[in-house]
Amino acid sequence: MKRQDVVVEVIYAPLVGGSEMLAFNLCREWQASGIKARICCLYERSGALTSSFDEAGIPYDLLDIGGHGLLGRWLRTTRYFLRVRPRAIHVHHLGSLVNVLLPAYVAGCFNIVYTEHSAYAIARTRWMQRALPIVSRLVKRFTCVSRNLADFFTTLGVPKDRMLTIYNGVDVERYKPGTPRPEVCPVVRIGAVGRLVGEKDYPTLLSALAILKEKNVRFFAEIAGDGPLADELKERAQALGLRDVLAFRGSCDNVPAFLRDLDIYVLSSRHEGMPIAVLEAMATALPVVATRITAIPEIIEDGRTGVLVPPGDPLAMAEAIAALAADGIRRRALGEAARDVVRLQYTIAGTSRSYAAELGMRVRRKIG
Repeated sequence: MKRQDVVVEVIYAPLVGGSEMLAFNLCREWQASGIKARICCLYERSGALTSSFDEAGIPYDLLDIGGHGLLGRWLRTTRYFLRVRPRAIHVHHLGSLVNVLLPAYVAGCFNIVYTEHSAYAIARTRWMQRALPIVSRLVKRFTCVSRNLADFFTTLGVPKDRMLTIYNGVDVERYKPGTPRPEVCPVVRIGAVGRLVGEKDYPTLLSALAILKEKNVRFFAEIAGDGPLADELKERAQALGLRDVLAFRGSCDNVPAFLRDLDIYVLSSRHEGMPIAVLEAMATALPVVATRITAIPEIIEDGRTGVLVPPGDPLAMAEAIAALAADGIRRRALGEAARDVVRLQYTIAGTSRSYAAELGMRVRRKIG
């Protein structure tokens, strides 16, 4: 059978997350430029992103390989690649690559680019640490979303000449400021976007909000996202007396509009790869208070394009937020500088061109 001129983006599941959103945005850019693309979701029968795929007209497949042993997963994935016959495969995360590499080879596709977004699982899993140097030699290109990640993987034995850093990007036309934010706000709106999981460390953010309330800072905070810790975090917020100043919004269908209603964006994570949510906030010209971890200092210059604080330190976070809440001129200056950086260095158009080149796909119409 003739190989189809299509790129398959392989993700874990159609759930909202950084790697999933990157795959989705790449497909949108590529389709606009004449490159055929589809998304392969290895796990789950449904998810929040399927409606976005449908709306954007991006074809997708739900393999639902969960519940099968490794041989069963390989068999289902092999059948899929034999049916689709892709010219190129782009896989996100090592766990997904384990399910894809052998089936892709069996189906005759050796044009595989593997992108790693985080060291969170790899740093804690011995078999992943042992496998990484091996699989890095079995794919066409191993890409990382930050220099910090690339440096970590070299300590595990991955050759430097096998790795390439391609930063995540955002659509700067979709994520852009709305009406100018007032410099004097009677109530400052604070927000965060992300899955409610342990590595995001929302308890530190909740404690910081409690400190702000004690200091009589007038604010209202909103957290957009869902996840396994939703009930636990809501109970914690209730115990901290945040009921009247905090709302959990759940999954957000319109993140650009959500961000445009904020005055300050906060990232409290202890572990991140290259958080697209932060880039989206920066593109919206929001001042960002973020923890000084992993790749964050690569995209935020402390004091110029945002404010960095130590991870797990609610007092430092509260003080940084309070200072911005009291200084509208500084909020605007940080937000404008942040947007300028994203427009120059972190656009999805630039990211799409980089991945298209690594996958050897010919762009028929100009990207971006």
